[in-house]
Amino acid sequence: MAFEPSEGLYAGLSFVSTQDLNAAKTDSNKFRALYFTALANLRDSTKVFDAPGDPTRRGMIQAINLGQTPTAKKQLAIYSDLAAAISAVLGTRSELRAGDKIPSRVYLTGNRWHPDVGIFKVNAFGMADYNSSDVILKLNHNDYVGISLKKKPTARADSPTLINNAFSKFIQGPELASTREKLNAQRKKFFAEVIKEAASPGGPLATLAQITGSRSISQLNPSVDRDAQILWNMKVLIMKNNKLQSIPLINIKKADDAVSEDGNGLIANSGSDTAQLSFRNFVNAKLKSVGGQPSPLYQAFLDVMNEDSVKDKLAGALLNRVLKTGLLDSLDTWQSNEFGFMLAEGVGTVNTNTLDPNIGSANVIDIHSIMIAVAKLAREEAKMEIDDAKMRTRNAAKVFFKLYKGDTPILNIELRYKGSFTAMPQFFASMTTEFKSLIREGDLGI
Repeated sequence: MAFEPSEGLYAGLSFVSTQDLNAAKTDSNKFRALYFTALANLRDSTKVFDAPGDPTRRGMIQAINLGQTPTAKKQLAIYSDLAAAISAVLGTRSELRAGDKIPSRVYLTGNRWHPDVGIFKVNAFGMADYNSSDVILKLNHNDYVGISLKKKPTARADSPTLINNAFSKFIQGPELASTREKLNAQRKKFFAEVIKEAASPGGPLATLAQITGSRSISQLNPSVDRDAQILWNMKVLIMKNNKLQSIPLINIKKADDAVSEDGNGLIANSGSDTAQLSFRNFVNAKLKSVGGQPSPLYQAFLDVMNEDSVKDKLAGALLNRVLKTGLLDSLDTWQSNEFGFMLAEGVGTVNTNTLDPNIGSANVIDIHSIMIAVAKLAREEAKMEIDDAKMRTRNAAKVFFKLYKGDTPILNIELRYKGSFTAMPQFFASMTTEFKSLIREGDLGI
């Protein structure tokens, strides 16, 4: 697993006084000194706890440790994470009761959790780690608070995504079988058409246009299900890590990567200029929006999302997964332990040349406030709408849209492919400013 330095720094800084954290915001020497304090606390097994064998702690320490001669790039990255972590600790601390400002313990969460907090590790809503706490604070008595930690350099920067899940995760179950079949047919047809166009003269796959013992790609019709399936199933052999690997044709980067046929008679001619063209770029170009309108494939996904039989189920699944609205109901620990949950977005960075800190106020949202805001909108109609502003200004192979309940946008969502085109595209989601405002109104009792 990858280790996020800001999480380890947050854990170590959790034991530092509020006075010292605030002083570091304006005093560069005190700021840099906190790096060593945080690292020492992270190493202290009486303060920061991990699963047996300390797999996460060891990984965090390695990720954070600057060593004797750190590169300028790593120093900049670690001290920027330190600034964001200070912001996040101050932010979450402001939400805690007076006697709970300094935790008695901090637990790291990774692939395995310490036995003390293992009871809070929840498998729910199709997620093995539904409780997305990056660290867990142990407060007075048997009170615990999980912190889902994000970071950004400035207050005006876009909020990091809260979830990265395949679209297929949201359309599970027998009641959505026809939806899955419809989308799979749309995907195969779209990519079959892309393959056929790319295999035409002058296209990036022109050198792969022959099929041994069958019709050529030019003779296949993607609008016919059988032909679309043939094009979708085509594979080529490539050399990767000194080994031959069979991959779907749609995932090849360029025709010249094919080293041999794989049952289809698809063989690259490395002497051709056409073979040097990027097929991956060709596919991504077909996925880009034109004039603010999504590609035919993404439009098909959006049409399905707004079907009456789908939209409420999809909205519920997104809210559950992204905002963790079902977390507290999924726990069975209330007789012996209290558990709270916060989404914390630390805001901070450092000057590129001097490493002086610029630490902003964190955005911290408690799970109860989220649940109240969602409850206010529970009876409103769910709908997915294109984010016109982003679609017209960001020329990318993805689609931007928003999940609404009634007239209130709740989530900013991107749908895009991540690596393989044979897999379903991925959801990336974050809260809208309008929904954050609604949450703050709930906090004020408005």
